[in-house]
Amino acid sequence: MKKIFATAAMAISLTTHATEEAMQQALNTWQQQVADYEAAMQAADSDAARAALVPPNAREIAPQLWQSINGRTGTRPNPKGKGSIPTFEFDKPWALPAIVWILEHPQAFTAAFTEEEQAQLTWFGNAIVDSLSRVHFNSPGVGAVCPSLSATSSVREYEILQKIYQRNQNKGARACAALGMSRMLNNPLVSSVEGSESMARAKRVYYLKQSILLSDKDTRFGSQPLTEVAMEQAYYLRHLAVGCIAPQITVRNQEGVEHRFPITQKPNLLIFWSPSDPAGAAMVRDIDKLKAQYPGVEICPIMPHSTPEEQQKALQELGIATSFTDNAQGTAGITYRVDELPTVVLISKRSTILYGGAPDIKLQNALETIKAEEEAAAKANRPKVYIKEAPTPAPAPAPARDGEVPGLREMPEF
Repeated sequence: MKKIFATAAMAISLTTHATEEAMQQALNTWQQQVADYEAAMQAADSDAARAALVPPNAREIAPQLWQSINGRTGTRPNPKGKGSIPTFEFDKPWALPAIVWILEHPQAFTAAFTEEEQAQLTWFGNAIVDSLSRVHFNSPGVGAVCPSLSATSSVREYEILQKIYQRNQNKGARACAALGMSRMLNNPLVSSVEGSESMARAKRVYYLKQSILLSDKDTRFGSQPLTEVAMEQAYYLRHLAVGCIAPQITVRNQEGVEHRFPITQKPNLLIFWSPSDPAGAAMVRDIDKLKAQYPGVEICPIMPHSTPEEQQKALQELGIATSFTDNAQGTAGITYRVDELPTVVLISKRSTILYGGAPDIKLQNALETIKAEEEAAAKANRPKVYIKEAPTPAPAPAPARDGEVPGLREMPEF
């Protein structure tokens, strides 16, 4: 779920008809459209036929669904001060399926509001999330919102998952909440609430184990079986988390020669990119600047698989001198679980992962740390030169003037 909510003043004027039946009708319409589209995709006999199919438009359903749950029902005391807060149909237990849909389709929900209604959008967004913490956390079906909550970097959403895990009586819901917390603890903004880095990592492992123990073969985390998502999370913790030994991969250069990365005894920066992605192409285009700025780092740009001709054409069009390519099975990308481009992985000279993810300020800070360490090591290993000062010569006796006898020299002591 993208972060589309912030605090703002409320401006509400509603003339809606909210009912459980209207909500269910809107959801049934959506589910039928999705089923029809998936059936058409399976029946299509070519890529062109599949490309011609139009997926269901969530923006057509969002206004109907929102209208079915936004009716005002009364007021409740304001927990933050005096006065009261209005309550709505989405506070009712039956409205949870609509909340799940809204959190899975935030852009469609946003589009249901005009520009003049943006203050209402902000307020309602917060109220919907708040209803999960106040009302829906104990519902058997609340596990369906856990994937959306865990896709944020918000401590508030993390605390809602905690509440579901600790107080819900349904094992499947608790399993989803545990897996959601394990995923969120990968984010430094969230893991800081658990204290030290080692404590956050221990809890990631603990919640991951709990999610597997509490789930059964029918438990799903979003569109996937929970056990599959948990196994992926376990792979990440074992192989790709910061501090893990980086997996070895084999890629090919433009001449088809195989190269293995990471190179040992040297920091490595793996850049997974695609010529069709402007951000990744811009980063690889400036790779000479990166090499000049961080001369001690081995930089390895890796493209998805392509023929040598396609690779050469793409590089020439972008003005890029060289890049490596993955194999036809995408083994390097799969090994590092690359699901978006560009993705970078920074590896220390001891072959441990220092950073993995989108290139941002955290990557730059990690590179600067490596550079500072290398400069300090080079300075410490530089041979020291000691300069011994020459002894100060004794002053020469003053020359005798005309007609004068030179003075006697001092008598040495015996």
